[in-house]
Amino acid sequence: MNGDAQLRGAVLRAAAGAAKDTPGVAFLRPGFGELLRGTVAGRASRTGSAAAPSAVRNGRVAGVRAEHGPGPGEWRLRVHLAVRRGHRALDVTRAVRPRVVAAVREVLGEASGEEGGGAPTVTVTVTVTDIT
Repeated sequence: MNGDAQLRGAVLRAAAGAAKDTPGVAFLRPGFGELLRGTVAGRASRTGSAAAPSAVRNGRVAGVRAEHGPGPGEWRLRVHLAVRRGHRALDVTRAVRPRVVAAVREVLGEASGEEGGGAPTVTVTVTVTDIT
């Protein structure tokens, strides 16, 4: 695994952790590909295979997508989540966004070895896909 893939994995894990820890978030919503991979991994684990699900699989984390922006140090993240019943979706998305930005900036700052300096540009889009 090269440095860029490791950094992307760290960014995805940080974003997912920050989003999941936000009050009102029920869970991160996996995409269709993760659902299919989860089914295959579930079958493999029931049959005794060593293929167990992991936090980052093939450079992906369920419910979070990350890509480099057009400029250096720019990242764009998309978070898909379900909101707990009794919480307003707007309030939850407003709470998730700054938490994810802060967590990702912390990871990127550690990776670059910079203290203070120019903070990386992190753009986060939050989509509510369900209310549970």
